[in-house]
Amino acid sequence: MRVLFIQGRSQKGGAQTCLARLIFQLKQSSITPVLLCGKKGWLTNECQRMGVSTLIEDFPSSRSIYGRLFANNMFARRVHHHLELKDLMPQIIFANDYLEGLIGIGLEKEIGAKTIMLLRSSGMNSGDYKKYKCRDYDVVAAIGDQLNSMARGWDSGKEIERVYDGISADEFLPPKAHKANRPGKILVIGSALPSKGWADISEAMRRLQRSIDFDWTLDFTGNAPDLKFNNMFLADIKPGTFNFLGKKDAFRELVRKYDLVINPSRRESFGMAAIEVLAAGVPLLSTRTGVMEKIQSSPRCLVSPSSPGCLASAIKYIYEHWDEVDFRVGECQENIKSQFIINDTASRWENLFLSISKS
Repeated sequence: MRVLFIQGRSQKGGAQTCLARLIFQLKQSSITPVLLCGKKGWLTNECQRMGVSTLIEDFPSSRSIYGRLFANNMFARRVHHHLELKDLMPQIIFANDYLEGLIGIGLEKEIGAKTIMLLRSSGMNSGDYKKYKCRDYDVVAAIGDQLNSMARGWDSGKEIERVYDGISADEFLPPKAHKANRPGKILVIGSALPSKGWADISEAMRRLQRSIDFDWTLDFTGNAPDLKFNNMFLADIKPGTFNFLGKKDAFRELVRKYDLVINPSRRESFGMAAIEVLAAGVPLLSTRTGVMEKIQSSPRCLVSPSSPGCLASAIKYIYEHWDEVDFRVGECQENIKSQFIINDTASRWENLFLSISKS
């Protein structure tokens, strides 16, 4: 059973790392994965390292007038030609998010394979679902409970499968020993996108620096945001408080350098980066986004999203009671292992692939 996975962007991110894990696991099953990407990057390198057949073809702007009239069909014919030459014709086409929707439908018309759409963007809406023709796919699945519920509302006549991402069992490390002295630096994960909540952590820091003698330095896993799109009001923060590290691929190695990580995200369909932090054995303070409420067992380490006040209160408590806070990292790891291991996720997908091929 050959499955063609469509993923436009290949740089390392949540969608790409989750897809790489799934492809690696499926490669060991009855499924033969093939990857189609728009450009070379982290994901194509990973799949080539695994020995997975990979096609790289510039993706058209599928929603543009030119794309809908000409480019999408031309793209589908080129990909079809390359698949035939390499004897890689798939039985199933798998779009790794709604942005790949029109590309996948174009390939389906050209190739005649069955189609699966995986919805994973927490910020998508009913308009995106319609414009990218997600409802035209044979099977539609959505990551996580909230996105699945939203998708069911957009398309009540279609059964929307609920699925989860997964992490490998060999990615877990022992919980870090709790140091008696609180650290001088902590890590904030996410990116400069407004949905990742960096503006909320900035406002929380502004409140803390006005009320207590607060001397933590916060390192951010990315570049400082463009003020036009995500104003963190950095001028209101004491100089030296924030440090933007830029893009880092070796995420687990980076995380292990810290004794506390904060995930201030405003919304997630799943929240793999936060899970990776806990799997690495590092304490995590997180918003109640994605699947965090199923995993984080320490009430001191869960706060409401989009609430700088809640973030400030939680950080203040951890700062002032560092020596007595129980982060329960070991319990969190057991919760992950019991619910979100990639072996189980891949088995679910394998069964879906086999089922759709017989329909």
